[in-house]
Amino acid sequence: MKYRNMIIGIGLFTAAAVQAHAEESKVKYYSIPSSNGVPVAITSDLSGRVWLVDFRNNLIFIFNPKDEQFTKYEIPTSRSSATDITVDHKGRIWFVEEDGNQIGRFDLETKTFEEYDIPSPKSQSMRLAVDKDGRVWFTEFAANKIGVFNPGDKSFREYPILTPTSQPTGIVATQKGAVWFIESQGNKLGKLTPETGKIKEYIIPKQFCAPTELTVDGQGQLWFSARKDRKLLKFDPRSERFEEFDLPGKGVPEGLAVDSAGNIWYCDKYKKRVGRYSPKDKGFIEIDLVGGDRAPVDITVSNSNRVWFTVIGTNELGVIDGNGIVKVESPKMSISIDETEKNMLKQLSP
Repeated sequence: MKYRNMIIGIGLFTAAAVQAHAEESKVKYYSIPSSNGVPVAITSDLSGRVWLVDFRNNLIFIFNPKDEQFTKYEIPTSRSSATDITVDHKGRIWFVEEDGNQIGRFDLETKTFEEYDIPSPKSQSMRLAVDKDGRVWFTEFAANKIGVFNPGDKSFREYPILTPTSQPTGIVATQKGAVWFIESQGNKLGKLTPETGKIKEYIIPKQFCAPTELTVDGQGQLWFSARKDRKLLKFDPRSERFEEFDLPGKGVPEGLAVDSAGNIWYCDKYKKRVGRYSPKDKGFIEIDLVGGDRAPVDITVSNSNRVWFTVIGTNELGVIDGNGIVKVESPKMSISIDETEKNMLKQLSP
């Protein structure tokens, strides 16, 4: 019985070793020029420039990869606590202010800001997304609503979420017009149809999984993070089915982004890694960020397939060439046994 247990043990241990892997990739870092900054959100525009917000210092930065220079702009409302940033099809930058309770816009051509008060007081807005018509959608974490701002007539509209205290966070607007959002406390995925204003909710199969971020791939499939369960989850709107994927390092997925090949990139600030899941290969790659207290938080992929991410702790902007990753499999486990043990194993094997 002792040797039969050893056979089972070897089998399980070898399988785990095969699943694990090491990565080699060139990661470059740029120090963000602000004092004790907290770069929490990031996006990239059609020109390949990178935009990010410094939560602590009330700043927006633009980084130009061509000359590797940062330019900073101070948000007009002091202590606005900007938590997310995105770009519309006209190249205008939009951001949401958690403490300022505003939606902000920055125009790079005129170097001017505009800020708009969200109707619900202390809404604690968290994330935002721009739809194909240029409307700005955002989640209201404390007000339990989904809001939308129309730049054309500068008007707001808010939609109460069906589940009380659902605490919405991540949000995306798809090419088909639907607006999807995550309910962190409600443990649901929500769909808002702008034409009717109706909201439909889908219960996430993993209970209390603490989902936060949300992204959509080129096929219209939704990807989000299950932080407590250390998984990536996928939802197919056509079949209305969920699918889960275990992170190999048992980390906690934070920011999410999709590259041109449909790979899902994520940040794991607790394990200090940047990861990639390939739906085509059904495999993960995780890259350790060595040196200092580098904790990645948010991530974006530029049009050149360069993967950019914000790093708190060291106040840096990091970049990985998404086309140049080399995967190195860990060696399989080998165990030496003597002739007597070999004979015993042969007798016990079926």
